[in-house]
Amino acid sequence: MTDQFESSSTASLLPAGRQLRNAREALELSPEQVANQLKLAVRQVLAIEQEAFDELPSNLFIRGFVRNYARLVHLDPEPLLEYLAQVLPTEQVPTTLLDAPLETNSTIPFKNKRRRQPSAMVLMGVLGLALGVGGVFWYLQQPAHPELALPEMESQPIVDVTPASAVQEEVVVLASAASAIAPVASSPQLAASLPVASAPQIKKAVSVLASTASAVAEAHAIKITSQTDSWVQIVDANGNKVLSEIIRPGYERVVAGVPPYRVKVGNAPKTQLYFNGQNVDLSVYLKPGSDVVNMELK
Repeated sequence: MTDQFESSSTASLLPAGRQLRNAREALELSPEQVANQLKLAVRQVLAIEQEAFDELPSNLFIRGFVRNYARLVHLDPEPLLEYLAQVLPTEQVPTTLLDAPLETNSTIPFKNKRRRQPSAMVLMGVLGLALGVGGVFWYLQQPAHPELALPEMESQPIVDVTPASAVQEEVVVLASAASAIAPVASSPQLAASLPVASAPQIKKAVSVLASTASAVAEAHAIKITSQTDSWVQIVDANGNKVLSEIIRPGYERVVAGVPPYRVKVGNAPKTQLYFNGQNVDLSVYLKPGSDVVNMELK
């Protein structure tokens, strides 16, 4: 009990900064941790512990810092504040204009003319603010510019149509048939001797011509299937890309154009290609160490 009393008495005789630092080190706190807790800079915490009061603000702030520091490290702040009252330097209270005696016909002296500049700057700032507010108000009063409401363009559906080359071939076949019939129709004697074709006969003739054109188109068609994803590109003799896409497993693509074709297959070992109804062996065109095939179909 006597040792505890002597240690507490000895601690009370230590400077306030020393007591705060000893308490901080006993709690295993760093100056950075104390600074974060008290919302102070680390240099201010060290200045309190070293009692470097000239590096801190006024005595009022110093007493507040010490009180909060003491509470943080579980010390009684009152003895520390009593210690500060003895060691803190006395601050001089500045004399204000209200405390100075008033003299008749006296003016407040100015050190130089620069003190008048803030007033002019304030007036200019207020004037600029007023002009800005007026400009915004004028702009808001103007009628809004109407915006043209453009109709939304509906996306056109993608239609898989017959290749242009196949249509051209059908037109050529029909034109050839028409040219063959034209001399007969132009001759009155032959035209009179020919029987008049009925509607079913005309329909049958058109069907035969269409079948013939379809057979011609299929003769130049290319069919592609694949076991895995395979990119295929086919360009015909006119430079048209009749196919340029990835062939998915379980699907087949049939295209036609004007031969000869330039064909490029990305995954040839897993791709099957048929031309004129016959399977094309792509392994013949494979190069060592590559799955890509570049070939020409005639």
